[in-house]
Amino acid sequence: MLHADTATPSVHQAFQDSQPMDVLDALPQPLLVVLPDRRVLFANPSAERLLADGLWQTRADHLMAVGQLDARQLAETLALAAAGASSRTGLWFTPHLSTGWMQASALANSIARASGWPPNALLLVIHLDQPALTQAARIEAITRQCRLSPAERHVLLLLADGEPVEAASRHLGLCVSTVRSHVRSLLGKTQAPSLMQLLRWTGSARTLPH
Repeated sequence: MLHADTATPSVHQAFQDSQPMDVLDALPQPLLVVLPDRRVLFANPSAERLLADGLWQTRADHLMAVGQLDARQLAETLALAAAGASSRTGLWFTPHLSTGWMQASALANSIARASGWPPNALLLVIHLDQPALTQAARIEAITRQCRLSPAERHVLLLLADGEPVEAASRHLGLCVSTVRSHVRSLLGKTQAPSLMQLLRWTGSARTLPH
């Protein structure tokens, strides 16, 4: 099984009382432990699920791709991590164009020793973006900071999900003019110069009719 670790104090503390691989297995982030030559030593279950989905690839136990990063780009990233330069690299995955990022850093020597890995082992942590959660959190923040009414919040949720004003009015059982009134109120309370800008703040940049 392959793996990597999130280099956080809580994780390192956990290693004091547990086997390193058990801790890595339990972490929700996809983690890989690799060598500078791209040989994969370990992947936790979350990473193996991504492998099964084709989001990263190996050949003869060597890492060949992570998202759009090919073997050459990965080798460059790992060389930097081996030299002590931790890095974060944006990722995108086909065919659905989901996005995320990868952190590469040296694995702590204490963890490498406890696991029987070479001292030059490196840690890769893959993070997948969750736009829906991000959008929901932003809308809740806007609702609180700008004191939106429940109706205004519902309208904003529907527009941010890509619903045109007419569809939002049908969904809410309101007249189109009422929904447009809510949109004007949203722009006034948030001081957004346009509906497009307001939707950018929620994580969407779609042009919607209003």
